[in-house]
Amino acid sequence: MKLKMSNQDRHGSSPPSKFTSLYLENLDPQVSDEALIQMFSGFGKIIRSIRAKDFRGESRGFAFIEFESSDSAEQAFEHMNGRLIGQKILCVERTPKVSEGEYI
Repeated sequence: MKLKMSNQDRHGSSPPSKFTSLYLENLDPQVSDEALIQMFSGFGKIIRSIRAKDFRGESRGFAFIEFESSDSAEQAFEHMNGRLIGQKILCVERTPKVSEGEYI
């Protein structure tokens, strides 16, 4: 007999409470680094943003943004996840911090 687990069972009943970093995927390559920071800076102070690029310097379609506070990250997550940015629907997820120089 197989038991079916709900999404809530697998991921817990509540999200992590003290995250400050977000993983952004499905980024439109036409959206500049500056535009991305401008979109997210309205939620709070951004400590760091890292946009993944290929060997030609072109966007790989994902980025990380680290906020100074967890409240700012939570607001950005709630308001930006699922929004149409450029020609693509942005997917925003909570994530642990990405270290400087870490391969992405």
